[in-house]
Amino acid sequence: MIAAWIFLLLAQVPDTVRNESDPEKRYQLAFDAASRALDAARQSDTKAKLEEAADATEFALKSLEQMSKPAFKNTKNYKKAELRTREFLRRVDSLLKGAGIDDRPSLLSAQARINAVHEKVLLGVMSKKE
Repeated sequence: MIAAWIFLLLAQVPDTVRNESDPEKRYQLAFDAASRALDAARQSDTKAKLEEAADATEFALKSLEQMSKPAFKNTKNYKKAELRTREFLRRVDSLLKGAGIDDRPSLLSAQARINAVHEKVLLGVMSKKE
């Protein structure tokens, strides 16, 4: 089950992002891919592009977690991630306001996934060292 989920997650993330060896660059590229997907969501096929943005955001979190430092020692990168995910949530919210009633359930699921990443990043920054 987890392997299938990881496969689906990696299927939506561009190869240039997945093949990057440095986790710091990889999470930044994943956020850039999510931003491009959100830009494209305004133009066409909102549902597919929002799912792509949610996948890229989740992949960015995985890359951030793969860095050698824990979150409380890596606050610079986690703060950047928190700012980007907050921006993504604002952009998704504006897309939801313009969406039809039939499209909202699928768009809300993508918003929930991005929000979950945002919450994990916040918890990482705010947690105490253990």
